[in-house]
Order: sequence, then C-alpha cells, then structure tokens
Amino acid sequence: MTFDYARAAQTAQRLLQTFGATGAIRRQSPGTGPSYDPGEPTLTDYPCTLALTKFSNREIDGARILATDRKALVSPAVEEEPTTSDLLVTASGEKLTIVNVMVLRPETATVLYQLQVRA
Repeated sequence: MTFDYARAAQTAQRLLQTFGATGAIRRQSPGTGPSYDPGEPTLTDYPCTLALTKFSNREIDGARILATDRKALVSPAVEEEPTTSDLLVTASGEKLTIVNVMVLRPETATVLYQLQVRA
C-alpha cells in the first residue's frame, strides 16, 4: 500500500488557507537590454499562502540559523518554486530575504515549502 502524497499536499494547502495569510514570492528578472546595459530589472510577484513562525531554541545555532530568523511554511500551490534569490513578501508588505529553501517532496507531489527567512 502506498501513501497518497497528493492528498497530504491538499491537506497542507487547506490548513494554510484556513490559518495562514496571503503573501508573495517576489522574483527579480534582469532587464531585457544588451548585457552591457540590461536596463531596469523586472519584479514578478507569485501569490502564495503562508504561515510565519519562529525557530525553536533547539534549532537556533547562531551561525546558520540566527535568533532573528523566521520559518515560513508556504503552500505547495505557489506557481514558481521559491529559491534563495527570491524575496518573501508578507501580507503586511514586509520583504524578507530567503536564506534557505527546504522542500517536502517525498515522491512527485510537493507537500510543503519550508523557508528560512531573514529581515
């Protein structure tokens, strides 16, 4: 008997819809001009549902994870997979740098994105 990871992803999505907040993954693309003068970068926001929490004292090591870092649980329904070159924009407009991306993807279905973010 196999585990239904698609159903787990739906459950994560439903819980974040109920208890989370709206936000966005903000991606910056270089301008479209020539390489020596590409022009203004283009910002694209990919809407997502997220929940921000603190890291536990046990997880904070002072080097990789700082006491001021936060954990963002992001719904798997986001259009683009988050990367460390993106920003996380919260419902209040706060822009957080994505330091680390952990993907819970046991098989082919992404269940949840866990981001380490820093102000």
